[in-house]
Amino acid sequence: MNVTIGSCVMIGWLVISTCVVICAPQILSDDNAFLKGFVNHEFLGFMGVIVTITLASAGNLIIELNKMSEKIGKDVFPKTKRSVKDSAYYLIAFLVMSVFLVILKPVLTNTPQGEAIANSLAIALILASIMALTDLTRTAFNLEPIN
Repeated sequence: MNVTIGSCVMIGWLVISTCVVICAPQILSDDNAFLKGFVNHEFLGFMGVIVTITLASAGNLIIELNKMSEKIGKDVFPKTKRSVKDSAYYLIAFLVMSVFLVILKPVLTNTPQGEAIANSLAIALILASIMALTDLTRTAFNLEPIN
């Protein structure tokens, strides 16, 4: 994904979630039945599925880029491979952050504002994962076969 678009999305979410946490925390706190039921083991399962499927796809994409480089006789895709690897590592980092968030949420949040902050961080991790997925999908769809 374009870095500018990704940055704007994350900054936009930061601004919106900060305003909600300050003005109306019940929207993002555990008063919201969906978020209460989602930002727990369900969230970990969701992130686990995203990361597992995407890592397999990223691995396959790297293999195809290597095959194409072999046909050409030199590595002409170093930036693309680096981008795919970075996206894969980011997704793993997002999964690790999700584990910490789910473990620490009940310990650190005993106010509606704390719950809203934890839930908004979970949504931010989902948004970041979607951006990494979008980047990998665009890379895969932009590959042209070499004859």
